[in-house]
Amino acid sequence: MEIQTYNIKNFLLPESSRSMSCYHAKVMEDGIMKLTMHDCKRSIQLKNDLNNPEEITEAIDKLKSLADGINNLIVFIKENYVK
Repeated sequence: MEIQTYNIKNFLLPESSRSMSCYHAKVMEDGIMKLTMHDCKRSIQLKNDLNNPEEITEAIDKLKSLADGINNLIVFIKENYVK
C-alpha cells in the first residue's frame, strides 16, 4: 500500500500586514499527524500516530471537537458583536 502524506500550510489572514497567524496540517510518511496553529508568539500542536487505531479515533475526535468549538465561537461572535 502506498503511504499517503498530507502537507497544507495557510495564513489565516493572508491579506493582513499585521497578522502572521497560520496553520500547518501534516501527515508524514511515518503516519504521524500534526496540526500546528500559530498566532503571534504562541502556538499549539495536536499530534497523533495514525498507525494506531485508537489514535486514529482520537485524532478524528480532537479535530471534530476543535471544529465544533470554532463554529460555536463564530456563532457567538456574530450574535453578540456583529452590528
